[in-house]
Amino acid sequence: MKRFACIGLWLLVMALGCTDRQRRNPLDPQGVDPQNGLLSPLQALALDGRVELRWDFSRFADIEGYRILRRLPDRDWGPISDILDPATTTYTDDVVQNGTSYDYRLNLLVGGEGERGTNEVIRATPGAEEAWIADRTTGLVWKISADARSAHFAQGRFLDLADIAIDGSDGSCWVSDGRFAGLYKIDGDGDLQMFAAAVERPGALAIDANAQIGWLADLGRRRVFWFSLVATDSLELFVVDASFANPSALAVQAGGCWIADQSQNRAMFYQTDGNRQVEFRSLQGPVALAAGGQGEAWLLADEGRDLLRLDRSGTMQEVDLPFAAAIEISVDGSTGACWVLGERDLAVFSAEGALVEHWSDVPGGSGLFFDTSHQRAWIATGSSLLKITDEGQTIARLDGFSNIVRIAVNSGGG
Repeated sequence: MKRFACIGLWLLVMALGCTDRQRRNPLDPQGVDPQNGLLSPLQALALDGRVELRWDFSRFADIEGYRILRRLPDRDWGPISDILDPATTTYTDDVVQNGTSYDYRLNLLVGGEGERGTNEVIRATPGAEEAWIADRTTGLVWKISADARSAHFAQGRFLDLADIAIDGSDGSCWVSDGRFAGLYKIDGDGDLQMFAAAVERPGALAIDANAQIGWLADLGRRRVFWFSLVATDSLELFVVDASFANPSALAVQAGGCWIADQSQNRAMFYQTDGNRQVEFRSLQGPVALAAGGQGEAWLLADEGRDLLRLDRSGTMQEVDLPFAAAIEISVDGSTGACWVLGERDLAVFSAEGALVEHWSDVPGGSGLFFDTSHQRAWIATGSSLLKITDEGQTIARLDGFSNIVRIAVNSGGG
């Protein structure tokens, strides 16, 4: 991770010895260059209705204070703070509007030299949404800021990271790990809680925040369970009355959950009372599911070569992909449109299955989530996270990950 590498390099420099030059202010041409990657002079975390700024120049002895400057892009700079104490390392700008981008710069008051500005300009766009991503190689689950330019924190390391899902009622993220007999829950502040459960190998996970119900596939026992999100230290599981070979994907929908079994070539909708409302067979290895808001579900089958639209009345529609194979799908709950991600392509289909958009320059897709509330798509390319508009314009990109396999977004309301 970039964050860890930066810290590691800084510790290495400190271990080699602190000369007088390294203790001088970072603007000193004979001192440490603040732009050389050893220390990021300023970080900005975009939050709901505010931007939190962070910095740390504590190793420099001749700094006597700080001042924060802000501007709208391509506008003039103006101070938003008085002179801050030299021990200060954070500042919260709460005079902002969600969806508006702001540039920030840090000025230093240097002993004997007065006020001097750093060269680095950092941008933040506050908003209500928060994304969580699962990085399987590192075993870390990251909470990402609204503008996809920075991360709140990472939690882990999970030994066999299988899936993540968000409880939109409190913004927490639930995590399934194939080597833990139960589930993990990470709250919005990063605190981790473990819930034991009678499972052998947790897999696919889905959360129905409105009903306060979770759904979990157990690949060890070859079963699917539902459970209440209101728990103390263990989960009471209620089994779905069906036989599975490989329950590979889950997608919650009002009243129940869609379940795909990759080995049995079928998909079905189960209600919480255990009744199966509808079942589709002969699907040639379903691999991904996404549920819409009108009783429909979209499914990828045959190693991503087939895109199918299913509904609870029992009808199935085949949709032609404009590229060879898809990796992930996500549904716009407001329009019913289905977003489809391939290795190098991204397509959008209407609720009726007509091709609406197709972009062929995606840099190696691996994960996808469409945020209905804000009409934004979050795309993982393995090592990078991108946030784009519904017209395909890239808003932000965050690099430095290893292997992003899941994205989940809490829209935060409007």
